[in-house]
Amino acid sequence: MKRAFWIALLAALLISSTGCQKLKARITMKTANELYRAEKYDEAIKKYEEVITIDPWWADAYRNAGLCYLALYQPGSLHQKDIEYSTQAIIKLRRYLQFVPNDERTEDLLMDAYMKTARYEEAVNFYKEKLKQDPKNSKYLQTIGMIYAKANNFEEARKWFRARAEADAKNPEAWYSLGVLCWERAFKNQELTVDERRALIDDGMEALKKAVEYRPDYFEAYSYINLLYRQKALTETEPEQAMKDLQEADANMKKAIQLRNEQMKKGA
Repeated sequence: MKRAFWIALLAALLISSTGCQKLKARITMKTANELYRAEKYDEAIKKYEEVITIDPWWADAYRNAGLCYLALYQPGSLHQKDIEYSTQAIIKLRRYLQFVPNDERTEDLLMDAYMKTARYEEAVNFYKEKLKQDPKNSKYLQTIGMIYAKANNFEEARKWFRARAEADAKNPEAWYSLGVLCWERAFKNQELTVDERRALIDDGMEALKKAVEYRPDYFEAYSYINLLYRQKALTETEPEQAMKDLQEADANMKKAIQLRNEQMKKGA
């Protein structure tokens, strides 16, 4: 009987203690949120850390702490304090995403933190892990391509933009993105050989033509086909062929203007 009494008493004390801890966590979280709204980020962080210590499973405490660190971080700064702010922001946001893995807004915040701090490989690895669960996810494929493009790694960017287009083959925007990427490379990189430039132009042209195949009124795609033909003209050794390329460019430019005007009239 005595043993049962002490077990019951211990259970009651534990329940009481747990209830007190939860109440303390709620009060501390409320204070932390008030400090955050008042833009007192350093103080808010301390309170969020208290919440995490009391209740390590309170997901929002990690997310909100991450937002505070992002607010304190000065983009582009290499000061040790800013490096620490950005590092802590990433740690906290990733921890939150372990609790809430499909929160797209927080994923975007995390990606912004990666991009602002040039942590491109970490960003790529984050999405590659997600791809293991969903290998054909168009958004993940596109994001990896965009990260590599931001990191000036064109070949990897093109590889992932193409993977996205092939995974979502009837999406004109996927082919359009690949075509624009190829044009940018051909236009901006003056160190390319003629053969390299021509290969890029052909790749971009093929992608953009698929874009207009799936969306015939895609005037932006026609506009870039025009620009690619102008790049092609610069690679020609025969003036007559260069003139034909320019005529094709003009025809696609007129098509783009026509389609744009038609869409503007419908919108009006």
